[in-house]
Amino acid sequence: MSFFAKPETWVLVSFLLFFGLLYYYRVHHLVLNALDDRAERIRKELEDARRLHEEARKLLAEYEQKKLQAEKDAKEIIAVARQEAEAVVLEARKSFDELMARKKAAAEQRITLARDNAVREIRGHVAERAAHVAEAALRSEMKGKTATTILDDAIAEVEKKLH
Repeated sequence: MSFFAKPETWVLVSFLLFFGLLYYYRVHHLVLNALDDRAERIRKELEDARRLHEEARKLLAEYEQKKLQAEKDAKEIIAVARQEAEAVVLEARKSFDELMARKKAAAEQRITLARDNAVREIRGHVAERAAHVAEAALRSEMKGKTATTILDDAIAEVEKKLH
């Protein structure tokens, strides 16, 4: 069998011819350029992904910091509100105590005034009764116009001194 009669020879010839045509038309450069372009595109996508990943980390750290600051601010606001509420309660207690002290003083003053009025009224009644008793006693002992004049003057003087 000759060399050209074998099918393997024609497979080899067609294989070499195929690759020769590919080399002649620079198909390998097209394939390599396409692979290089694809590799470049993948590299750019990886760089973008890394950049986005870094930005996401920075944003996450920033928002965590803001969250911590917001929690701190909330705690401060609550503490201030508590202090203000305690101050309001203390002020209300103080105002209530002052009001009660004023009411107590006013009640004590009214009681003292009522007692003084009652004592004056009782003294007035007693003086009036004493004057009537004295008048009756003197009238029964004294007779005449002089006795009436003296008696009226004495009664007026006693009433003036008692009131």
